[in-house]
Amino acid sequence: MKDKGKTTGGVLFCVGAALILTSCATDMSTRASRVRLISAEQVHQCEVQCEALGNVQGSSLPAGGCLSWWGTVKQIAHNNALNELLDNAAEIGATHVFVNLGDYPDLRGEAYRCAYCQDPQGNPDVAYCVDAGTGKRKKAYCRGTDGKILGAAYCRGAEGKDPADCRANGGEWTPAVDETQCEDTGGTWTPEPGNRDACETTGDIWLPAARDPAACEYKGGKWVINTDVLRRLPSGSLQQEALQ
Repeated sequence: MKDKGKTTGGVLFCVGAALILTSCATDMSTRASRVRLISAEQVHQCEVQCEALGNVQGSSLPAGGCLSWWGTVKQIAHNNALNELLDNAAEIGATHVFVNLGDYPDLRGEAYRCAYCQDPQGNPDVAYCVDAGTGKRKKAYCRGTDGKILGAAYCRGAEGKDPADCRANGGEWTPAVDETQCEDTGGTWTPEPGNRDACETTGDIWLPAARDPAACEYKGGKWVINTDVLRRLPSGSLQQEALQ
């Protein structure tokens, strides 16, 4: 015959643990809510189209054996671990995650960045050097034999600071003199600084390619997410509920 005292104590322990775990349910952070879960079938797409950032992990207070029958507690523990995993993925700049191993209290996954920064001209953002005095991007230029800078790019027939702006105002964008044209006229060609050392040697500021929305916005660009690898989670799944 079972000891009633031990049985009662075990039940009370389970109930108490359940109440504690329920009270510890975590809310998903804003940045974690922007990370998308992908299916096993879409991992190959991510490997081809996206940048692999590495493994991420999420943990939760273990529910334990006596609570294994309690579905609500199990769901809370799973969601807590998933919330932490997604937040850790967001911290390293991930946009997509494949949860490939584990169950509560530990989940592990592979994080990917399936997005890029589009510059004001509609091209992928790149690293470049900014003139410390003017705050503008340093460009390659040609200096003529008289010491003057030759052939700077300009908008013919309208106002425009760049090709897109020029075309929008009805003008025709005329590019700057290139290296060959410069040398043919006896000028001296000075290339655009192509790396951090070349930029900072002249006392200017190196801006790396934007790897997150904040850096992209700072450079005046638009953060574009690759929607080809997004998936809609089945209604009622623990992951879907965690994302809501």
